[in-house]
Amino acid sequence: MHIGSRYSAFAEVGAARGVSPQRVCLAWMLAKSPVVIPIPGSSRSASIRDSAEAADLELTDEELRRLDLS
Repeated sequence: MHIGSRYSAFAEVGAARGVSPQRVCLAWMLAKSPVVIPIPGSSRSASIRDSAEAADLELTDEELRRLDLS
């Protein structure tokens, strides 16, 4: 998967944590506000499981700041 430089922070955090950039993105959105409800779409069961596991991914304050700046 090619991720543009605009989103490279999500790929880098994901690589460091051993998870997909998509999971990092969903975890970041969930951390932003308790009223944000991301609704990912997928046609593959593996992607659906990956998205669901974003709820359990707790990003550090440093990671959140880095992602906010991207």
